[in-house]
Amino acid sequence: MSRQSDCTKNISYQVYLSLKDKIMTIAYKPGDILKEVEISEEFKLSRTPIRAAIQELKNEGFVEFNNRNIVTPMSLNDYIKIFQIRENLELLSVKLATLNCNEENILALEENCKLQKKSLYKKSYQPLKFLNLDRQFHLSMAKISGNYFLVEELKRFYDLFYRYNYICGFENRKDYAIVEHENLISMIKNGNIALAEKQMKDHMANVNSLIIMSLPGKLNNLSSKSNND
Repeated sequence: MSRQSDCTKNISYQVYLSLKDKIMTIAYKPGDILKEVEISEEFKLSRTPIRAAIQELKNEGFVEFNNRNIVTPMSLNDYIKIFQIRENLELLSVKLATLNCNEENILALEENCKLQKKSLYKKSYQPLKFLNLDRQFHLSMAKISGNYFLVEELKRFYDLFYRYNYICGFENRKDYAIVEHENLISMIKNGNIALAEKQMKDHMANVNSLIIMSLPGKLNNLSSKSNND
């Protein structure tokens, strides 16, 4: 591959990361049109890396083509499907992590929980920082499994899940989430697969309950804002 191709690929990746971040934090709302010309002007780039970035977002399920490129809509039905897959990936992840963990792995998970607490009780609390630490915690656990394919799939479905978690008031669960993470670490450390799986199932059920209760109203609010824009 030529240097020029490497450079184009790297530029495209940076655009992809920026667009994805805007989609996941609802700066680009569901149904918004991604206009290549406007994005090219924003980044001061040709349309080639922009197209490549948008194609990657299509591959991951964040953008779909319907006569034009739009941010994939959100719905209760889609959420349920994403949750079903993520829950089963998380259960496999914690099972394999319990089988394969070592002292270094445990220390890394514990350090993540310390950072979550530090983030939580700071005067300048940053919700996105806390949510990203949560993402890191779950992906770190998957990496302990030693299964690369599991890590990649969990990353994909965690990110699809992220938008729903973001709009549904995850802040209301942040204290509980840390306690549940600490309980997961304890079960993994003790090598108790059955209890680790139960703790993960309970953890996911608690997250799911919050989202299911608030999602219809949140989606209606998003729709109203989009209509008013």
